[in-house]
Amino acid sequence: MSLLTAIRNKLFWSYDQLNGGRIDRAYLELKKFNEVDSNSASLINHQKKVLGQLLEHAVNRTEYYGQLKGAGRDLNDFPIVNKHLIREEQDKFIASPFDKNKLYMMATSGSTGAPFVCYQDVDKKKRVKAEVIYYSEKLGYAVGKRIIVLRAVVDQSRKSNLEQWMQNIVQIDVSTMDDERIVRLLSEIENLSRGGSLLLAYASTYDILKDFIMRKGMAYNCGIFGLVSISEMFFDKTRKVMAEAFKCKCVSRYSNQENGILGQDDFINNAFLLNEAHYIFEVLKTDSDTPAKTGEIGRIVITDLYNYAMPMIRYDTGDMGMISTMQYQDISKNVITNFGGRKIDMIYDADGNFLSPHKISVAFWQYPELTQFQFVQKGAKEYLVRLNVLGQFAKQKELEAELASMLGDSARIEFEYTDFIPSLESGKRKYIQNDYYQG
Repeated sequence: MSLLTAIRNKLFWSYDQLNGGRIDRAYLELKKFNEVDSNSASLINHQKKVLGQLLEHAVNRTEYYGQLKGAGRDLNDFPIVNKHLIREEQDKFIASPFDKNKLYMMATSGSTGAPFVCYQDVDKKKRVKAEVIYYSEKLGYAVGKRIIVLRAVVDQSRKSNLEQWMQNIVQIDVSTMDDERIVRLLSEIENLSRGGSLLLAYASTYDILKDFIMRKGMAYNCGIFGLVSISEMFFDKTRKVMAEAFKCKCVSRYSNQENGILGQDDFINNAFLLNEAHYIFEVLKTDSDTPAKTGEIGRIVITDLYNYAMPMIRYDTGDMGMISTMQYQDISKNVITNFGGRKIDMIYDADGNFLSPHKISVAFWQYPELTQFQFVQKGAKEYLVRLNVLGQFAKQKELEAELASMLGDSARIEFEYTDFIPSLESGKRKYIQNDYYQG
């Protein structure tokens, strides 16, 4: 560990201790309860205790769950909720005496593409920081080491220069990914990773890098000690090529903006070891709110045990998967496999250059009147935007102009208004879709 890394590490944990040591306690709790059998008495008792406290708080402090006063306090007594319901009834989910204006706002496009905003209190936010530390350590990270993040950098995701320096995080914009840009990007990664760095990106970004590396036959002798695919799964081929090129371990991380890190794979590709210290997981049938059978793929429903500002109890994530039990380092752990989560298509602008699908989705976040959207590439320069709106949508020209600025002057954008966004066979709706480029 370099001197500057050691100083950052010391400052981070000292500052945490001065503020009550909440990140440190959450980190130690993660280690304690996530590194025992999933059916161990210690984990079961921990979940039972904190769940009871959460349910009591939700019933007495929120308008939405207040309807359950006088009912039982069993988790099964609580209804299934989803993004659409929370969006429509948002204020009813905010617990008293929290002030929404003083909470951390978490924005995401959601599984249907519609803008979705939820809120976290400071304790929850610190637990998410502990999750990042805990799961990143499994690849050799320690607080103070550099994290390089590849993503479409927009106002909603951009960190200030001060934040980046204090956290030793470098954000690199990957809105476009032609060969010339990739050469510069890989050179930048090599320069930044001296002394050891962790690399985070969406799987779709790694897919582009994989294709480039396979065409050029390149390998990199740099300081990257681990690659993390966030929110999307690594394809096996991409994982293999990237691991060989950068000579490091690659993992997929199951996470979302509204909750945090739900799990991470390790010894089996895309078998996610669950974060049972912070969340309770259920898998329900695709057509009802009854539990899926053993070995059956269903809807992934979670209860976030620690967000007291906006309790999310039995929250349907919009993801599909199956919970099974596997042996891991001599203990029995629950994992999610057969994950039907958020692999979205690659999009190209009107000049044939790769355009981050996440930059496109962010363009829709500022329009709360959109219930759902779907962006489809129909041809080399042809694009279709399907919109499901609440009432009238008076900002089509603004949205069209923003999309055109990304896609290019020769792009032809068509709008279609509909009451129904078609879904895939899995039941999930693909909100970024490429019907022209298939590969």
